[in-house]
Amino acid sequence: MSVRTLAPRLIAGAAALAALMGTAATATAAPGRAALAQQILATKGIAPATGHVGGQHAASTARQNLVDTAHGKGALTSRWGDRPNRRVALDARMLDGMLKLRTRYGYRIAVSEIVGGDHSSRSRHYAGLAFDINYINGRHVGSGAPHRNLMAACRKLGATEVLGPGSAGHATHVHCGWPR
Repeated sequence: MSVRTLAPRLIAGAAALAALMGTAATATAAPGRAALAQQILATKGIAPATGHVGGQHAASTARQNLVDTAHGKGALTSRWGDRPNRRVALDARMLDGMLKLRTRYGYRIAVSEIVGGDHSSRSRHYAGLAFDINYINGRHVGSGAPHRNLMAACRKLGATEVLGPGSAGHATHVHCGWPR
């Protein structure tokens, strides 16, 4: 076989393989995120915040991050953070972890931040890989909420950066971040 006849088959084969594997190069990656965001928004017991602790920017709240993702758009960072006004694709592993904290582990959670808010410059939030929880089962983190068990659940769900009370800057919330 000549290069001219073989090359189109190799290219078509690579595209087919990518489609079967569901890699980021295909359109299948975004619907996974969108479907997960829709499920999270429809799940009782997961309360995404509609405001920020550190400022006002309705377009970058945790709830709006999920709404935008459910509609196939990137989630917007806050205008005052280290990465202002950028659209970020939320990671499907992170969204699945958020959903399973409720559906598998039974936690009622309030998600205070996803990509919005102000975080450290290399924060996994800005990569769409992390979320913060400030209420667990109706109790504020740091005042008797069962944060240690929830942190262990985040780790079991694949989070590799799990911080909470006792970690610098995390006295009032649990941070669950998935690997880059």
